[in-house]
Amino acid sequence: MSSRKILCAVSLCALLATITGVVVASDVRAGQLDDLDLPVGTVVVDQDTLDQAGAFDGEFVFAGGQKERDGVDAAIETSVAALSPMLRKLGRKRLQESNPVFASLSISVDGDSAEIAFDNDSHEAKLDGTPIKAKSKDGEKVKVSHRMRGTKLTQLLDGVGGDRLNEFRLSDDGKRVTVKVKIISGHLPVPVEYRLTYKRK
Repeated sequence: MSSRKILCAVSLCALLATITGVVVASDVRAGQLDDLDLPVGTVVVDQDTLDQAGAFDGEFVFAGGQKERDGVDAAIETSVAALSPMLRKLGRKRLQESNPVFASLSISVDGDSAEIAFDNDSHEAKLDGTPIKAKSKDGEKVKVSHRMRGTKLTQLLDGVGGDRLNEFRLSDDGKRVTVKVKIISGHLPVPVEYRLTYKRK
């Protein structure tokens, strides 16, 4: 799966505005995730935090079945319903393309860095939240940051048109990871939010 598919959603607003010349009003602006209370800036990652991150290390496969696939579709429909009628068909298509249910998830923790890969699309960053500049195969620019927040591992992809937050939670027995996805754009009045479950191989 190409990086473009992961990052396509964050550039949806630019596509809609270019094609239709219409700007969709929203109180949420790209790059603004205040409601998620994400820390900003470099911090010292202590050993306990590194140990918590290390628990995620491994390879996983999608285990959410049709119920979670339907949940992605429902989340897209909720977001699309808030668009103007002339944009809904295009918006639905682009969001469906940019939110595939990935078959595999890999998390590799090495020291104070983590590499997170959905299928074959991966990003590596320090666990202190320092953003790194990355590009998709198409050359689209994005900033990627990783951070532990309590027992949750978070990945933020900050694009020109919006943001995607992947929040990973590990089950008590360490056998499953639940990924909470939230996509915010200034041209999506309602964010796209859904959950996917992966089981350890």
